[in-house]
Amino acid sequence: MRIRNSSIQKGKSAGYRLIYQVESPTNILLLTIYFKSDREDIAANEIRDVVADFSSESG
Repeated sequence: MRIRNSSIQKGKSAGYRLIYQVESPTNILLLTIYFKSDREDIAANEIRDVVADFSSESG
């Protein structure tokens, strides 16, 4: 999900990126967040690694 950074005037494309997992209609798990200017797009395998790390820590 792209989130606008109110400190800059470039819209959502230069804002924050949130990677999350919907567990249920009332439970959303935030996996990671990063600032677009600090990093380009996150690869699918990196997202899988974040999910795996979280699952092993919480399980």
